[in-house]
Amino acid sequence: MMAVAAAPLPYPTTEARIRTIVEAELAAELSRRDRTRLRIDDQQWVYDLVGRVVGEEQQQASPPVTVDESERLWRRVFAAVTPLGPLAEHLADPDVEEVRINGTEACFVFKAGRRYTVPPPFADEARLVELVHWYTDGTPSSRLDRASPTVTMTLPEGSRLHAALSPPARPMSVTIRRHPSERFRNLGALAASGFLPHELIPFLEAAVTSRLNILVSGGAGAGKTTFMRVLARLIGSDERVVTIEDQAELHLWRELSDCISLEGRLSNTEGKGAITIQMLVHESLRMSPDRIVIGEVRGGEALDLLDAMNTGHPGSLSTIHADSPRETLPRLARLALRNAHAPRAESVMAEVVNTIDLVLHAGIVRPSTAPSHARTRRLTSVSFVAGPEGGQVAVRDLVTARASASEALCGVRVSAPSGRFR
Repeated sequence: MMAVAAAPLPYPTTEARIRTIVEAELAAELSRRDRTRLRIDDQQWVYDLVGRVVGEEQQQASPPVTVDESERLWRRVFAAVTPLGPLAEHLADPDVEEVRINGTEACFVFKAGRRYTVPPPFADEARLVELVHWYTDGTPSSRLDRASPTVTMTLPEGSRLHAALSPPARPMSVTIRRHPSERFRNLGALAASGFLPHELIPFLEAAVTSRLNILVSGGAGAGKTTFMRVLARLIGSDERVVTIEDQAELHLWRELSDCISLEGRLSNTEGKGAITIQMLVHESLRMSPDRIVIGEVRGGEALDLLDAMNTGHPGSLSTIHADSPRETLPRLARLALRNAHAPRAESVMAEVVNTIDLVLHAGIVRPSTAPSHARTRRLTSVSFVAGPEGGQVAVRDLVTARASASEALCGVRVSAPSGRFR
């Protein structure tokens, strides 16, 4: 009987060879650093390593490859050797606003106001946990394990990550919400995107310059943080600003000449070490600020914010979750009443009336002629506080968005002010 020769092993592809070389060098480098896995602060040297190996391989290629082919190979290998995997392409896209991963079942990418369904990036949840550890490893307080099954953190480039293990989440959830500060540099850029009309720009600039106290209200994902960041850039260079957030997203300290950023912190597993927004508001008053900017008011710190606005810090800004302009100030009063030192409800409401000047309400527009997943962020109204009326705060619209047949909110109607600002 004749022996059958074994079939020759297939010659590895260029991408496979590069990946093998890179993985070997990564393993050696991690061993030198006495670590077993990569983390986010390794990203740059890993990216450079892949680029070097790709460049060396391409120099020997015949026929030579194009620059575009080389860059695609670079990105694919980088994604393969880091926990980012297929997510690397989405996170490298500057137009991607949010990524939602529902375990191994589904993944959604929000881009240019629309939700797109993309293939789940990983086939098992262990890879998802590895992705989260890529971000949390090396940080002083962020962790994800059975003792701490949820985590919220700000990523180095300013995005916000939230993850929840299964259980308590079913399936495991990872959400990365991006706040690209370079995307909308000024009110003109927001107007060009359709968020607000160009005619409103001089009014908004005057409102910030004249130090009106402004609340930016709206639902989740309506663009409140982005809008407030743009407004805060209008603050004069001779003014000292303190920003207060539970998770840093504004990053105004990188742009304004005299700005301090304060960030809250959750308690540790022993229930100690929490830094609340209310504590930070108190601390900010010791920093001699001209203005205070709060990322979002959601508790008893509302009373401290009102006090600060009334005691030498006019022109402060904050966002607040509310379904309508009319609901914004009653909600602010209810939050203030959660403060242990809050006076009677009537006194709180009077302070709201005497403190807040403008309510800028942002909403999400869903055009009836577009796919159901399409959405557009829009400034839906500009309102001023007219005073108490029947036991409530009277809010009058200066500008409201006009509805059309093809869009829930479209265009702008400007009405004459029926009141005046202080």
